[in-house]
Amino acid sequence: MRWILCGKNDPAVAALEILLDHGDEVRVVGTCGDDGRDGWQRSLVGAAKRRGVRCDRPEHINDPATIRELADYRADALLSIQYDQILRGPLFRQIGCRCLNFHFALLPRHRGVSPMAFAVLEGDAEAGVTVHEMVERIDAGDVFAQRAVPIRPTDSARDVYDNVCRATVELFRDCYPFDDARLGPAQPQDNAAASYHKAGDFDFAAREVDWSRPALELQRWLRAMIFPPFQLPETRCGRRRLEIEAIAGEIGPAVSDLPGTIVARSDAGFDVAAADGTIRVVSFALGGGGVDGEGPSGLEVGARLGRVRGEPARDRR
Repeated sequence: MRWILCGKNDPAVAALEILLDHGDEVRVVGTCGDDGRDGWQRSLVGAAKRRGVRCDRPEHINDPATIRELADYRADALLSIQYDQILRGPLFRQIGCRCLNFHFALLPRHRGVSPMAFAVLEGDAEAGVTVHEMVERIDAGDVFAQRAVPIRPTDSARDVYDNVCRATVELFRDCYPFDDARLGPAQPQDNAAASYHKAGDFDFAAREVDWSRPALELQRWLRAMIFPPFQLPETRCGRRRLEIEAIAGEIGPAVSDLPGTIVARSDAGFDVAAADGTIRVVSFALGGGGVDGEGPSGLEVGARLGRVRGEPARDRR
């Protein structure tokens, strides 16, 4: 069989390996930002080169010349896993094969970008991956299969991402060879239940913690912001910048202390006052080193976290 595989990162690399292990032909379409070197995830471009697979990185996949090239390949299907360009109608109409996307959410919820962050932020009990037909409306095509993973109260967006990546590889293997017998009938999405997030709806550059927010809302925001190596939520103790690495799942009782005050400290972490409850910070990062319940001087009960009066807020844009 013959496939066009568009994507990046570990799940796309695993998909390439599955297809090649079946003896299939594959043409890889990588992202422009993938220079072939492994980083926090494996490079699809690098994996293709190591396996002797043709790999292109078109600047504009919807360019007519690129569409003609892909159509001439006469693939059985185009498979997309975290590809970063939006495929448009002319490509779907001219490529001559089924186009399937592995979207990292349980559609119809969380169409668009950053679905793991929004699943955590909105308190979803589950995240997952959906195989759907690609259509001109983003992530709105008929659904063939889904695989759910639970979201635990302590899970960060990075935790959820890692779990969804594993589920994606499992689902890819189960859906191969992506024919009607394997996929089954397509189910239309319930547009009334859909949610959509565009770039900028979650501002990952605005990392400073506002301890005056309601505790549950803040706890979810902190977990949604935790996605190393790209970002961690930030706060201050005096003039020291602290990054928050992990949050406990439970919300503690409300206290009379001002928001941002450390009200208790133990081996389990630091309990910090929010608007209507307390949040336990399991670990901070300070200057490249971990800070746990035995943290350095300054992170004591009664210390106040937050921006120093008169100091401008940090913006990581």
